[in-house]
Amino acid sequence: MRRLSRLSPFLLMTLSLLGLGLPYVARAEPHGVALPNVQHPLVYRSASSSSPGVPPYIPSDIWTGYDFNPLYAHGINGTGTRIAIIDAYGDPALSSDLSTFDSLMGLPAPTLNTYYPDGVPRTVDSGWALETALDVEWAHAIAPAATLDLVVAYDSSLGSIYDGISFVAVHLTNETVLSMSFGLSESQYPTSGSYTIAATHQLFVTMTNRGTTPFASSGDDGASTCCNVSYPASDPLVVAVGGTSLNLGRGTGNYGSETAWSGSGAGSSIVYTKPSWQQGLGDSMRDVTDVSYDADPNTGVLVVEGGCGTFCEYEVGGTSAGSPQWAALIALASQAAHTKFGSIASRLYSLTSYHDITSGSDGYFTAGNGWDYPTGLGSPDASELVSSLIQPPAQVQDSTLIEGLNVTVTGNLQPNIFTSEVSGPITVVAANATSDAVVFAKNFTILNIALQNETSSQMARFVISIPSTPYLLSADITLTVEGTKTHAQAIVTRRVNISGGPTVNINDVSTVIAEYDIDVGSPGYNPLADLAVQGMININDVTIVIAYYDAPLFS
Repeated sequence: MRRLSRLSPFLLMTLSLLGLGLPYVARAEPHGVALPNVQHPLVYRSASSSSPGVPPYIPSDIWTGYDFNPLYAHGINGTGTRIAIIDAYGDPALSSDLSTFDSLMGLPAPTLNTYYPDGVPRTVDSGWALETALDVEWAHAIAPAATLDLVVAYDSSLGSIYDGISFVAVHLTNETVLSMSFGLSESQYPTSGSYTIAATHQLFVTMTNRGTTPFASSGDDGASTCCNVSYPASDPLVVAVGGTSLNLGRGTGNYGSETAWSGSGAGSSIVYTKPSWQQGLGDSMRDVTDVSYDADPNTGVLVVEGGCGTFCEYEVGGTSAGSPQWAALIALASQAAHTKFGSIASRLYSLTSYHDITSGSDGYFTAGNGWDYPTGLGSPDASELVSSLIQPPAQVQDSTLIEGLNVTVTGNLQPNIFTSEVSGPITVVAANATSDAVVFAKNFTILNIALQNETSSQMARFVISIPSTPYLLSADITLTVEGTKTHAQAIVTRRVNISGGPTVNINDVSTVIAEYDIDVGSPGYNPLADLAVQGMININDVTIVIAYYDAPLFS
């Protein structure tokens, strides 16, 4: 049973101007003008542990809902990776808070290193303490074996935060990912001096060239205009993480539904033009967001902060929750792929391994099919996304002239090596070979076809029914996975599941074998068994029906 009492509806934290280097050295502000404070998106209320699938969500809920468990079952837990996290002020009770969180959630103690680029902060900020606990606890929850490198800025001013980013770029050269749960409107950044957007961008160039992938929260104020987005989320080298409202199955934690969260920051950059991987989406500028994650405080995650054990549990929301978890997810992908990704946006935009969020609004933008402003590409199907990053999809391409029809089969099939399943879109078009009139056209969504173990590979087979006369046809598709290579093949035949059942079965095999070696015009010739349409039932027909035995039918 959870207890909830609403505290502050929004906590906005701020960032100050102090220098890089040890020990702390105060730095004068340019032209005597104070730099603006960067806002930190966080929403919280007191809470206690909940039952499965009921907010506040605990790691096991998110593991189930976003499909992390197949990764952990294969030993993908962040081993050998490093997650950098930048926060201001820090959490004085972090050691105790993290220990309590790990004990409650059954997590191992992490390797946690803490760095103070400008010296140990002299001030405690309760909001930033909760942010720090959120970032560290949930990065650890998603990648339990990753090393955590916490960089604590002296305060929350732009200068101190810049020094934190610079510290990662210059000194933490082995980081896999970086999480930044803060931001400031692009229009509020100085246009001259040391802390401009251009100067900060160069730090991200250094990081990504070295293989570090940066993430940033998009903000918690929703949108009221087209073009008021937060930096660093708007930087094209940074993955911008928006927010959703996530509903899980009560008692199970299974993924239920998701809508755009009303607070998800989104819009168009006024600084950066459209990157190549966003062409055709949004407007002519770099658009935010790229991806999304649970952020609604009503469907928030449990965080321990305050040094008072289980008496200090909070339900925390905001896009702050998404940045460290997305960063940790890509750390898992890095372990699985044995490589770091650096600037990863173009790869993410080439994938389909997301929960597409098609409803909800952030006040200005509305979610819809495919990419949209408040939720980007969507929230992750973790195991499928990691598999997609290391196992490329197989292209399906075939054109066959059969029974007076030109039949074209196209699509992409994505194997998930962690669940041993195959999914993807397939399109079948049949046109009259003489008139080119289309007689059949349909898009199929293939979901979770099992990969079967062969001697040195895995294979998945399925059949798509094509209505035609005088005989029904089928597109017979095979996906083969060998190591990190995938290959798909499609052939078009008379319909393999002759008996019309939901799968190719023993009756279909028996029909073909019974007609073996009988040719057209001979007594007993059964044209339905002449799968290859060669005028004789021969070894080719037997091979086809046996190869697709037990294959499911789509129609």
